[in-house]
Amino acid sequence: MRILFTPILCSLLAFILFFAGLGAVGFLGPDEPRYAGVAREMLRSGDYVTPRLFGSAWLEKPPLYYWLAALGFRLGVSETTARLPSAVFACLFLALWFWFARRRFGHRVATLGCILLASTVGWIGFSRAAAMDMLFSSTLCAALVFLALWFWENKPLQLYGFCALLGVATLAKGPLAVALAGLVTLGYVATFGEWRQLQRLLWTPALLVYFGVAAPWYLLCFQQNGYGFIEEFFLRHNWERFTSAAIGHPQPFWFYVPVLAAGIFPWTPLLLLPLLEIIRKGLRSILANRQTAFLFYWVALPFVFFSISRNKLPGYLLPLLPPLTLWIAHIVERNWPGQAAEPAEGKLSGNPRKDSLTEQLILWLVGLSSLLLLAIPVLCLLLPGSLAEGLRQALAASSPAHLWVEIWEGSIPFPVWLMLVGLIPVSFYLLRRRQLLAAFFVVLLGVGLGTATIVEYLSPAINRAASVRTVAQRLRSRGIRGADLATYRIHRNQSFGLSFYMDRELPEWSPDEETAAASFVIARQEELLPEGRSLILFPGPRLRLWALPETPRRESR
Repeated sequence: MRILFTPILCSLLAFILFFAGLGAVGFLGPDEPRYAGVAREMLRSGDYVTPRLFGSAWLEKPPLYYWLAALGFRLGVSETTARLPSAVFACLFLALWFWFARRRFGHRVATLGCILLASTVGWIGFSRAAAMDMLFSSTLCAALVFLALWFWENKPLQLYGFCALLGVATLAKGPLAVALAGLVTLGYVATFGEWRQLQRLLWTPALLVYFGVAAPWYLLCFQQNGYGFIEEFFLRHNWERFTSAAIGHPQPFWFYVPVLAAGIFPWTPLLLLPLLEIIRKGLRSILANRQTAFLFYWVALPFVFFSISRNKLPGYLLPLLPPLTLWIAHIVERNWPGQAAEPAEGKLSGNPRKDSLTEQLILWLVGLSSLLLLAIPVLCLLLPGSLAEGLRQALAASSPAHLWVEIWEGSIPFPVWLMLVGLIPVSFYLLRRRQLLAAFFVVLLGVGLGTATIVEYLSPAINRAASVRTVAQRLRSRGIRGADLATYRIHRNQSFGLSFYMDRELPEWSPDEETAAASFVIARQEELLPEGRSLILFPGPRLRLWALPETPRRESR
């Protein structure tokens, strides 16, 4: 039974964290309905070269997600099949990551690193999104795994694995994969002066594998769309996204500091460990070790790269979470409270000498991480408003008294609160007994309980507030088709969502220029259309359906 216990437990946790309730909430934000719409149109048309959205070429992103989602849509077009590729890739990468970490850092580091990574908000959140971020991050990180192994073990097959996976990452999100892998490679090679390795990397026959994987789609898409593909994909959505704020996501240079702290929740306090190691030991000591040097460059250089970029989105930092959590696990293992450090299979894991100050600090920081489990119920209550209007607006609309009322009214059942609170003294007891791995696992259970709570109890509230799926269902139940509908000053997230669910690109209605095909208009709740008749108020998404008066033009159609 012991042989079966671990895989059964891991499978159960993976299901709760990444797969349970994938379709419980309708599409969120502007990207999910657009990407799912492109995949749906790809399946219908049979054209797997040029991505299209409502008949027009949609050349913002490469096709890997569209291909996988279209394959899933053969089982039925739904939120579950649209989000399934991200969940599958998240789990497959965790398996590869455990194998890699155990091979080079030891079993305990691998276990800790995977517990940390699998329970971060960033990894869980993007594994449940119908988007490219998880596919890109998992394939790029998998490519860097084989690159690191090639640097350390120098086996040809590892180089071929790197090139093949880098080609897949290029199909997931474009030349950004090559840029990030190049940054990490240059930093590592320059540190150890291994310029012959770089020369071998640039002239290896394995590059033919990279081009064999990535190049065919780019060539075929250029053949079908000409220089418009170059201008739209490479110049506008790659080069201009980095150098110009015209894309629409400008943020300050320090934007990714709070994003990283939030993305690694509930392990945010453990970010102090790598910072303290840099301050106390200096970069020279960290870069003297080949394994920690590779992890450092993997975290630091992409972080600086994205911070310099004019356009910033939280998902850009996702490729940093695996090396960052492994680095933290490596520091914890070297200073394991009450035990000698475990030697890794490789001989490059660093000095096993423990630091008593760091040992005590680890216990305190893990204890603080377990205390952050108390924030999960509060964050759950803020989640519907945050996904609908943003965290700042959700915080402004809520107060401690309001949150207490929601708690008292039972938005989240009291036993769930009790179990989350009960996990904290358990983790403190384990920390006091120096059973650190068990304490990490207790926090992982708390995160799993929080995820199950969101899926089971909060999905209806999130669906009402942040998705327009129920709005579209109500419209169709009244016999309103997409061809009869227009929008007026609604949020772009709602506009893209309605277009997907009504299976038609909805035009923007104007009181000055009549939209001939529209008999009904969806507008914001506060908007008044004097020439129309109010039919339905959707209080969750704050929308209202208006019926326009009949005109000769509409009657003629």
